[in-house]
Amino acid sequence: MLCSKSLNIVPMGFADINAVTKIEQQSHSHPWSEKLFLSNFGQRYFNHLIQLNDEVIGYFVASAVAGEVTLMNIAISPDYQGKGAGQVLLQFLLDYSRENDQQEIWLEVRSSNKSAIHLYQKLGFSEVDIRKAYYPAEKGREDAVIMCCYL
Repeated sequence: MLCSKSLNIVPMGFADINAVTKIEQQSHSHPWSEKLFLSNFGQRYFNHLIQLNDEVIGYFVASAVAGEVTLMNIAISPDYQGKGAGQVLLQFLLDYSRENDQQEIWLEVRSSNKSAIHLYQKLGFSEVDIRKAYYPAEKGREDAVIMCCYL
């Protein structure tokens, strides 16, 4: 487990996109493009990085509209997965959302991503529904589990 005192969470900026897209490509079978990341900046977005000794090891992209947060993307570098960084980052999202008077956080996760689903449940998310054939997969499509955490 990583020592949470050595982790730092900071807002994501345009200068961080190279580090973020590198982690994205290592972490997801169908990664976002640099252009897609760049399109998710603006007033309603609050994107953050998690760093270990100034090295970017993960991030999230989220937006907020009318009291509802949507977690659009989250990833931890494969070198640091399973060591607690994802939980620290997700807890930051929960705390940040509460501090900014949001009422709920919504997300979709691949049904095969059991470790992520377990982490979300551990931090208070509940399964709401299944979105059939939502994600592209190596062979066809994969269902998404829709989850919500009421703040």
